Amino acid sequence: MKKITFLAALLMSGVSFAQIVASTSFQEEVITAGVNDAKYFDLGDANVAHDLVNNPLQTPLNQNGVVELGVDARYEPYDTPDVGLTDGDFIGITSFTPSADVGYTDGDQGYQITDVDGNFILEFATVDLTGVTGATVSIDYLFGINSNPLNGNFEGDGTENASSSDRFRIYVKDLTNNTEIDIVDSTGSDIDDLVPFDATSGEYQLEWITGTAALTTGSTVQLVVEARCNAGGEAFFLDNVIFDGILGTNDLQNDQFAIYPNPATKGFVNISSTVAGAKQVAVYDVLGKEVINTTIANDRLNIADLNSGIYIVKIVQGTASITKKLVVN
Repeated sequence: MKKITFLAALLMSGVSFAQIVASTSFQEEVITAGVNDAKYFDLGDANVAHDLVNNPLQTPLNQNGVVELGVDARYEPYDTPDVGLTDGDFIGITSFTPSADVGYTDGDQGYQITDVDGNFILEFATVDLTGVTGATVSIDYLFGINSNPLNGNFEGDGTENASSSDRFRIYVKDLTNNTEIDIVDSTGSDIDDLVPFDATSGEYQLEWITGTAALTTGSTVQLVVEARCNAGGEAFFLDNVIFDGILGTNDLQNDQFAIYPNPATKGFVNISSTVAGAKQVAVYDVLGKEVINTTIANDRLNIADLNSGIYIVKIVQGTASITKKLVVN
């Protein structure tokens, strides 16, 4: 798994003042109908633990981490193995939303885990928190609910490695201090006990939950998600992973600049500053290639020649320098 540091993740210098150290909303792998949105079929042996790879035409399970935080998926069988993901399942990075009324919390894509018939482990790229104080991590997650919201959706208490014992855990590995920090862990409980519930109506609610954890300055950490389920209706959704903290006395430069609209859809984007004067702007694609380098005297940047995707925008004005993520639809 690629190690993500604050500078390396953005492929350029001059960004050490931003507050977001690393993040992903699963936008890097753009999902396109007929190109990479089909069911995922694992070609490995469901009887043994193994890494999961991206397959042509199917929803990607892994994200390289060129711009966003990388993710890497693997599978582990039950004590008595089942079919795993060899039977074809809707799993991985997707634009399929939890429901017609409930979308993703950041962008139009997220991560779905369902019908694993075993254990699914999603490991994020490691994050170096050297020089970062007040570091935290947050992640949005959502539990699928029964088609009849009066009924629960999950089974067991997660203490057995078996199909009758669903389990969900999100935690942070502190690799420096050899510790684990739980964000949510259903082990020992029915997952339904963690699902938002309306006592008045007696119905389970399809709602996003934001989980957070405080991290140790100077450590190297890794976010991990573990899920066990055996039915299509037993679904977990993930989105909006953010590692952040205070990176120095120049953090206020992050508030000097704003980019809007973002996502951009009209062939231009506005780059405003609280300080008057020209701005030097460079735009990089996900491979690190510079696609725009110009100076703008006003706030408008022409991006009509950019393809849809994710870009990094570096802005320099006087002694202030910052980078921001730009999504072009």
